[in-house]
Amino acid sequence: MKVGFFGGSFDPPHRGHIALARLAIERLGLDRVLVAPVGSQPLKRGEAASAPFEDRVAMVRLAVRSEPRMEVSLVDAPRPDGRPNYTLDSLQNLRKELNPGDHLYCLMGADAFLTIGKWHRAGDLLLSCDFVVGSRPGFDLSKIAATLPETVSLAAEENSTPGCLAIGLRGQDGSSSRLFLLTDLEQDISATEIRQELRSSAAAALDPAVTAYIAERKLYRDLA
Repeated sequence: MKVGFFGGSFDPPHRGHIALARLAIERLGLDRVLVAPVGSQPLKRGEAASAPFEDRVAMVRLAVRSEPRMEVSLVDAPRPDGRPNYTLDSLQNLRKELNPGDHLYCLMGADAFLTIGKWHRAGDLLLSCDFVVGSRPGFDLSKIAATLPETVSLAAEENSTPGCLAIGLRGQDGSSSRLFLLTDLEQDISATEIRQELRSSAAAALDPAVTAYIAERKLYRDLA
């Protein structure tokens, strides 16, 4: 089984998130995409999410309710010890729940991937599973090499996946993984802009059920 892990703040979850997951399912034949709201973003320590974790989980459930291959995962829930949620730890914990033959992919947008060199144990993370990155048309491919940690380099990869640009990644110890770049993701949506927009009106980039939940729970009203 091909399983995608899609972590993030989802604050709130919007149509761009769903579009990326759908495209990954279509192009790579993923059987499941586990959408996992994060408890505490390591690179945003000290910056509380605008909506509590429980509300973000509820909104994701609403956003994926009509997507048969998408489901909510709590693997990235807040840690009891208060430590930040590191993606490498979450992927390792997720593997314990999967079958030995399952193939794991990590999904993210291009903007997030371009910061991956700053992530916890970035080299180990990039070689722990295959990655699927959604980017808009015209994405500068040279930025990928520039963002990799020193312990990971690009390797030749035969592209046998229609609709994807496959890039090989190789570690200094000979370990390897693949990066699948989806270069035609048309959605260009900012969660920050959505939160600001919600102060005065419903955001068009949201599922109506998510918009209704936000209104009912009075979320995002206290933003400056």
